[in-house]
Amino acid sequence: MSLAVFVPVRLGSTRLPSKAIRKIKGKPIFQLLIERIKRAEEPDMIVLCTTTNSIDDDIVRLAKKIGIDYFRGNEIDVLERYQQAARKFNVKNIVNVDGDDIFCDPTFIDITSRILKSSNFDFIGWKNAPLGTSPVGVKVEALEKVCSLKETINTETGWGKFFTETGLFQVKYLSPDDPELTDSNIRLTLDYPEDLELFEQIYDNLNEPFSLKDIIQLFRKKPSLMKINENVKEIYWKNFSNKSTEVKMKKE
Repeated sequence: MSLAVFVPVRLGSTRLPSKAIRKIKGKPIFQLLIERIKRAEEPDMIVLCTTTNSIDDDIVRLAKKIGIDYFRGNEIDVLERYQQAARKFNVKNIVNVDGDDIFCDPTFIDITSRILKSSNFDFIGWKNAPLGTSPVGVKVEALEKVCSLKETINTETGWGKFFTETGLFQVKYLSPDDPELTDSNIRLTLDYPEDLELFEQIYDNLNEPFSLKDIIQLFRKKPSLMKINENVKEIYWKNFSNKSTEVKMKKE
């Protein structure tokens, strides 16, 4: 298998418990995310990457219901979970789409996929796009190297640093071609009740299938929407910084 989208999800979140199976317009949030990912043309498969914790049985049942593959692995070591999933499904390239990012743009997924497959870059990230709308690309060969050298056990938050800060890999950052899609002040990731309220408002105002540009144009028409989760931006980054994994690597 050349390329798979890996979607990390666990239901044990404390800020917004079981958020992936909460419903918007009658559909579980995780299902809405998968429907958006399926619009991308390049990936060969989509894999839910969850944990062996029994609390995640419900998300596995949902993955089976909507017809995607799944892998259950280490609860706190996301990189090990990805390594084992890649081996199971014989994947060479991974595009990561976080389970919190239900508005991840399918076009960004396709661009990331094409460059990852056709270049020597080990890690592909995005800059200047709204938070929660862009994926990350990783070559499995690079992932295997990280897992063989890392001494850190908890890689749940900020694992991209193992590829971008160690000097061991070829890294590329992309930006949206369309200037309208470069509004980094917009927050479209699901962590807090305020984020959920915003997501519900977006679905109340737009009809599927809608694009990232549609969302941004909606914000232009109704700027009050951006204020719904404005107060959690600083809290989010502070929490991210506090939880971000420490990069510890053995010498090659």
